[in-house]
This record gives sequence, structure tokens and C-alpha cells, in this order.
Amino acid sequence: MDARRRNRTAAATTAIGILGILAACSSTAQASPVVVVHEATLATLSNLEPPTAADVALTVERADGTLVQLSIPQLEALHTVSAELYEPFLDTRVTFQGVPLRDLFAFLEIPASATQLHTVALNEYEVYLPVSIADDPEAILATRADGELIPLDEGGPTRVVLTDDHPQAHDESLWIWSLKILSIP
Repeated sequence: MDARRRNRTAAATTAIGILGILAACSSTAQASPVVVVHEATLATLSNLEPPTAADVALTVERADGTLVQLSIPQLEALHTVSAELYEPFLDTRVTFQGVPLRDLFAFLEIPASATQLHTVALNEYEVYLPVSIADDPEAILATRADGELIPLDEGGPTRVVLTDDHPQAHDESLWIWSLKILSIP
């Protein structure tokens, strides 16, 4: 190998090393994958014991008008995942844990014909979510942030979060916190 080729190879290797160091120091962290925390122990609606009124964390009005009320322990008895993601309202990375929306929708037997969900927060904020948001496993109904139950004053007890890999992650209108009611119009 001649001297010129060695110099080019050394320069390229140095440049790659510098780029690697800069990428590692970047403030934009890589998306972390969704990790299964545990599989479901609550398989069907027929297994569901109604929670006490004080324990209700989410009320779901199904297409047939029936109400399903869920407590945090019941939500956490469903297939649960964890993912670290960028939380745009806090401008930081947070590890959220909760139920993938597609698993929650399957558990609740939301009909395939449904196109949108009406969501209402504890402060009466309302937004319609496209059912298609749940096509991707990176849409989560979170019950925990950084391992702790999400307090009411921090958007709890449940919130819809989208991981960095979700195709609509940057659409902040889809992030609803302090979710109280979910209904199929």
C-alpha cells in the first residue's frame, strides 16, 4: 500500500471515529424499542370484576352503549410494555409503561368498523383519535412513568403516548393525558 492510500485510509478512519463520538454525544437519543413487561393475565371482558367507584381509572363506552370501567391494576393485568421515548411536553426522555392501544382495543372488542374514538380527559379536554393510531404497537396507554404510577398533577392516571418510532409521534394533538373516558361514537 502506498503512502497516499495509507493517509486516505487513516483520514477516513479518523473521520468515522469522530462522527461516532459526535453521534454518541448527540442530544437526540436513539429510539428505544418497546419491551414486553409481562403478558396478559386478564384475557377477556368476561373475566372482569367491576372496580370500586374510587378505583375507576378509565371508563370505556363500547359501540353497543355498554360501559366498561377499568382500574389501574386491571389495565396493568393486560399485555404490558415499556418504552423510553421523548416526552414533548416535558422536553425530556421518559420511560413509560402501559398497554399497547391495539391490545387494549382488542380486549375491549372495539369493532373493526370503528374509525375514531372520542376521548375525554379529567379536565374535560376532548379529542377524537383515529382508530388507526393503534395499528402500530408503539401507541401506548401509559399508567407509569419512570416506574411510578403517573400522578394526576402530571397527567395521570392514564395517558396516551407514542414512541419515537410511531409514525404519528410528532402529532401532539394525539397525546391525551388524564384520560377519563374513551368512547366509540
